[in-house]
Amino acid sequence: MTISRLAALALAAAVAFAPLTATARTESAELTLQQPAAQNEFIIDGARWSCDGTSCRSGFVDDMPALRSCKRVVAVTGAVTSFNWRGRTLDEAQLAVCNTKAKA
Repeated sequence: MTISRLAALALAAAVAFAPLTATARTESAELTLQQPAAQNEFIIDGARWSCDGTSCRSGFVDDMPALRSCKRVVAVTGAVTSFNWRGRTLDEAQLAVCNTKAKA
């Protein structure tokens, strides 16, 4: 096989898998809790969350509206100061609405 043919195959593979890579990056979620997490790991709606202090992250979350997801998460974790769901970051007003459902 010639080098130009190998290069063409490598380029074709990169193009074929590029959408999968881009999708994987947008399927994650991150949040910052007001108080350190009571536990380091938990599962909410099938998503596995890992926390270190007040920072929590999930590598894969379902495709749901960010505000709805925030409300479901804070019911377990407590109030958040930031929330990013699949690339969408909630603003201050949305965080205030989300935190009305926060675990006491």
